[in-house]
Amino acid sequence: MSGLPRVVITVTDSEVRITSQGVDLLQPYDLAAARLEPLLAGSPLDDVKQYGMALFDALVRPAWDEIMKLAAVDRARGVELALRLPDDLQRLMWETMHDGVRPLAACDILVAFTRLLPSDRKPRTISGAPRVLFASGAPLTDPVIRPGAMFLGLLRECESAGLAITRLAGEGVTLDELATKCASFRPDLVHLVAHGRLDEYGEPTIQLAGEDVSPTQLVSALKPHLPLAVVLSSCHGAADGRATSGGAERTSSVAARLVAAGVPLVAAMAGEISEQACRLFSRLLMRALLAGEEVTESVAHGRRAALVASPTVCDRFDWAMPILFAAETVPAGFRAVDPAPAMRIREMARRLDLLQQPVYIGRRPIFDVVDEVFDKKLSFVAAATKRGFDNLGTTRLLREIGFRLLQAGHVPLPLLPYKEQSAPRRLRQVVADLMHADLRVRLALGLPLYVPLALQSDLGLPQPVVGGNDAVSRQRIREAVAAFRKSDAPLAPDSVNELLAEDLHALASGSARLGPPFGEHTRTVVLAEALHLWKGALGYIEPEPGLLDMLTPAGLGTAGSPAPVIATASMSDSGPLRAFQADRPGIGGCVFPELGPLPDDEAALGYQWILLHPWHPDADYRKVYVATPDHDQDKLRERFRKRLRGEPKWIALKLYEMVDDLADYGHFLIQDDDAAWRSYARLHGLRQDP
Repeated sequence: MSGLPRVVITVTDSEVRITSQGVDLLQPYDLAAARLEPLLAGSPLDDVKQYGMALFDALVRPAWDEIMKLAAVDRARGVELALRLPDDLQRLMWETMHDGVRPLAACDILVAFTRLLPSDRKPRTISGAPRVLFASGAPLTDPVIRPGAMFLGLLRECESAGLAITRLAGEGVTLDELATKCASFRPDLVHLVAHGRLDEYGEPTIQLAGEDVSPTQLVSALKPHLPLAVVLSSCHGAADGRATSGGAERTSSVAARLVAAGVPLVAAMAGEISEQACRLFSRLLMRALLAGEEVTESVAHGRRAALVASPTVCDRFDWAMPILFAAETVPAGFRAVDPAPAMRIREMARRLDLLQQPVYIGRRPIFDVVDEVFDKKLSFVAAATKRGFDNLGTTRLLREIGFRLLQAGHVPLPLLPYKEQSAPRRLRQVVADLMHADLRVRLALGLPLYVPLALQSDLGLPQPVVGGNDAVSRQRIREAVAAFRKSDAPLAPDSVNELLAEDLHALASGSARLGPPFGEHTRTVVLAEALHLWKGALGYIEPEPGLLDMLTPAGLGTAGSPAPVIATASMSDSGPLRAFQADRPGIGGCVFPELGPLPDDEAALGYQWILLHPWHPDADYRKVYVATPDHDQDKLRERFRKRLRGEPKWIALKLYEMVDDLADYGHFLIQDDDAAWRSYARLHGLRQDP
């Protein structure tokens, strides 16, 4: 996208001044205050066009021709209207301005709106995948919270694409919990969904876990590392969707305090917004922002896509509800994200076979453990079922963990997928699989060739002679590892422990030199699937030593370079694991988070997140499926439970068959957001896959 010229519209003492790059476009003129009196009185208006025309006439009609000339001279794709308004005018929904023919947001050229607020903090462009924290002050099943909850589902698409690192602070989150998560995660963007109201003094508040939180308290929770941007979905508007002063006034008040405190960008919802408008706005905004496009232009395209989504949308106000507030220090054409580093990590993940559709849902307790694996000095994490193992998505779980580790600047060493016939049966085979994985990871990350020291634990085998980082040398290492694996000679942990630890350290230290997100903190993490199938290779109570006998407080690494093991397993099918777990109470470093069917509430919300994305391999199901606003949540949750039993395996088949049937009876809506975007993109000369 090319840059939009910025036109600054400043209102001071009822005088309007229009400037571009500090130069007046025309002489200052008087604000047509009489046109605003009914709107400022707070009376609800049903006519979107009349409301927008009143704002347009009062503020920009005298200057509109000059503004259009500026866009034509610069051959711009559009223009940014940067509004610098007094507090009493912030309450109005200027984004609805209408020239008598159409809303400005639907003009032939793109019209972007920004509300400028005073601040001293200059923004910085984020390099790589931004860290996004989502928090909800109420249950995500709350009908008013629902559109915001759907935003998180849309954001999962960006996470799956490697464009964002997202975390969920929780639903019904308290102020203290929000502060703790912000301090540990240090997000670049915080999206907060909550109810909002005025307190007894008329001050705006948001509700977290049922408690009123003032803007000052919210700012304190976001410190000391204030994010670049906050998205605030706090409902203040009328339930019937008519325009009132309340929503915009209250959101502008909260936004002003956030910007003044040092948050350069705040996107706030001025009232309730329909799900489709929320989807289109959120999807286009996040895709564009995370792809490194301009902030103001991204917001404008998101708003415009929501505006043109249906023939009747112009009769509603919700397309104008999202308001972008920006610090005056945010320059025109500002890009929030440089996506190049994130795309490099995504390519590494693709080469390691860590990327998979659909978007990942659930397992938050397991991911919370993984996020703390180094802070809590964990050496062994086994996500384990009490009974059964099939249909729970264990391979996908480890791939998702591996992708997260890669984004955090660590090196996943995947030992997967394993089936009954391919699982290791001896310690020697475990070590060989680790060496083979090391070679594969080095190739994916573009690291120099490395001859594993662990090969020297078996002196009876010839060592490979390599001449460089070429295909012949790599093949010689593969052949040496294969010979090591097939050897019948016994292998004792003491003969290989230190050599293997050095190999894992060499992988981490080599990766540390790749640049961000890698660095001195980089460690190797072994990902091992289905340990209960490793019969004879776990050791501990087995006749021969195995993996469990090699574990130290540093995993398979050293104190200076730990290499934890993260695994999946069925406890009921593994005597060695049960014995190992029984000996662990009171001994730090080993944890066994439970792995089972998804809980009903988590599954119901997660399935609906998946249904927001047209990803399905069957083109007939490659649509957006949305439960009707008046659906019975309890009945839908029960239908999901009976049909899918919380087992991720059935998502591609049973989930889509079920909702397709429900759509026939009017319980689900089928929409094609991507087709709507492609049509919009073709019309406006944009990329059709942002």
